[in-house]
Amino acid sequence: MQEVKGMEARQGELPALVEGQEWKLWLAGAMLAVAGVGFLMPDGIGRTLDIPGGPRHIGKKMLCFASLGWAAYAVRCRHCRLRLVMYAMSHQSIGQWLHWLLAVKRCPKCGADRAGRRP
Repeated sequence: MQEVKGMEARQGELPALVEGQEWKLWLAGAMLAVAGVGFLMPDGIGRTLDIPGGPRHIGKKMLCFASLGWAAYAVRCRHCRLRLVMYAMSHQSIGQWLHWLLAVKRCPKCGADRAGRRP
């Protein structure tokens, strides 16, 4: 709670709702990057790891879906548990959902800020 008060005093505004949960987005992004490398260089990775083609293709697809599922499930409002990534992707344009997610100050469902205060 002290951290939130200090940030409000420094910036003069509320901290982002997802502040403190950015690591979940970074983890999902890293998993997507690894899956992307698997899609772009399947032969090199197959030879390096000595894994046959079938399991390699299934593995990279599963990693891709797992990373997206992780992001959609894990980033939530701390108070009403609204899944913020799913909300952002379904209510914002394709080019604005991530910006909205990182900038939103209050939950669109319950109205609480990061510290739990409601307007």
